[in-house]
Amino acid sequence: MRRRLGELLREDGLVDELQLRAALGFHNKWGVPLGQVVVDMGFCTAQQVLETLARQLQLPVVDLDAEVLDPRLADVLPAHVAESCRVVPLRQEGPRDSVLVVATTAPAHPPALDEVARVSGKARVVTLLATDAAISRAIDRLYHPHLLDARRPVEPIPLPEADEHLPLVTNRAECLMLERFLPGVGGLPVLVPLTEELPAHARLTERELPRVEAARKPVVEREPEVWVYGWGVQATQGLLTLLEDAGLRARVARTQDVRAASPCTVVLAPVQSVEGVTRRGLRARLLLAGRAREEAQAWALGAQGFLSGPLRADVLSQAVREQVSARPMPCAVRAEPRAGARTW
Repeated sequence: MRRRLGELLREDGLVDELQLRAALGFHNKWGVPLGQVVVDMGFCTAQQVLETLARQLQLPVVDLDAEVLDPRLADVLPAHVAESCRVVPLRQEGPRDSVLVVATTAPAHPPALDEVARVSGKARVVTLLATDAAISRAIDRLYHPHLLDARRPVEPIPLPEADEHLPLVTNRAECLMLERFLPGVGGLPVLVPLTEELPAHARLTERELPRVEAARKPVVEREPEVWVYGWGVQATQGLLTLLEDAGLRARVARTQDVRAASPCTVVLAPVQSVEGVTRRGLRARLLLAGRAREEAQAWALGAQGFLSGPLRADVLSQAVREQVSARPMPCAVRAEPRAGARTW
């Protein structure tokens, strides 16, 4: 007969009788797993509880942070199933890869493992034990590598207001009066204003004047069709190459670029990168990417479309093209109502 977790924790000296009673009271009242309760109350660590559970269930423990994950397994078990069932596929074994080895939090729920077997099409699912935190990190590494180094926006630090008594030199007369603000300093040199009259040899001819005037006009750069914002370095390079191959004008955006973007521009960004930016309102079309559990958050941020990892090149390219096609006509034309949102 399997021994209770509380008895094993007390036997190992991880909790005393009083701590165990307090943890069991919370467990019975709120239904939180006992292993989680003793960790939350600070009686022992998650790793200690995991090792005790492994002894109770007679299952091996896996160090997920040191495990090399096979990206091909992301096609065997979709991301939304891994996240909802809290499992990470590790490898396939047996004849014709009929066995799927997964890491899971302990104790594993039989309905969850049945769902994993059904979706993956495997005859059997073998479980190894890992902490819930390690499961979350491994899911991110396997299914969302493009989000691992995504950068959150850095809000600018407001500078203090200028001292109202600070003298501002705006013309030559005030420059001459500057001495009274700098006691003991006198004889400040004052530049003689340049005259508008030029010597004859320096004057432009009528033929040269239009060319010089045209050169003085600032070059107005066209706004890109897609701003790529908030991704890591490698992900940004890959996205720019992908969009360029798709014939789209794309550039890397700064926070001020995203805030100033017009409704004619699509912003492609991870969910967490625009959390702080959207508080001030954005006019651009937001195409956000994230984990399956972040979809509701993406819609709340005003997304026009949502991409759930792992990102496939063809799906991402199609999603960006649809957002570019659905944007309003060039801003000289009256903007059309925003198109409906979509999930890919």
